[in-house]
Amino acid sequence: MKKIYLILFIILCSATSYSQYSLRAGLGIAFKNIPSFYDYLSQNFSAPNEELKNFNSAVNFSFEIDKTFTDNLDLGAEIGYDLYSYNYNFNLGQYDVSVSNFMPSVLAYYVIRGGGYQFKFGGGVGLRFINIDEHLPSTPTSTSYSSTGYGVILRGLGNTQIGKNIYANITADLKYDSINDVSNGNKKLYNNGLNENVNFNSFSVGLMLGITYLF
Repeated sequence: MKKIYLILFIILCSATSYSQYSLRAGLGIAFKNIPSFYDYLSQNFSAPNEELKNFNSAVNFSFEIDKTFTDNLDLGAEIGYDLYSYNYNFNLGQYDVSVSNFMPSVLAYYVIRGGGYQFKFGGGVGLRFINIDEHLPSTPTSTSYSSTGYGVILRGLGNTQIGKNIYANITADLKYDSINDVSNGNKKLYNNGLNENVNFNSFSVGLMLGITYLF
């Protein structure tokens, strides 16, 4: 992944004949399919009528900086953050699990520009840093698991001007994340029902609304 950070450094520091940058901040929702994790919850904690669907929602935050290199090419870097949680009630207490996924990525776009608008189409790759906080029923403390993986993004976004340098933004994403070896030290997050370790390999579809500032 050192190449990713080298590309990021070039994006932020290189000098070209184009000097325009854009900053985007967004908030949205992602519908995620995480088969191994959903099987773990359904087989160990959920009631028969509470089993998870194939896709479930997560809150998504995103901050991105892009640099214009040519009329039709922007390169950028993004910091994304997913957050989702589940809980189930038992006679012995409540089961709670929360998951956060920190997602830095580098991206490249083909750009269509016009008077007061922009359309960008592209994608990118990046690292994924996941943290799982699990609290089992009748236990006094929770256990935190973590892992590192990678992800890829396909993205389309549109900017519509609402001020001198300010644009309303809508962003649509398709993402795939590969995250294995979720552990707390030597302890793996394990599904006894399937006799296998739990992974967080996932496919997601997301939509974000936000603001873009050009300078």
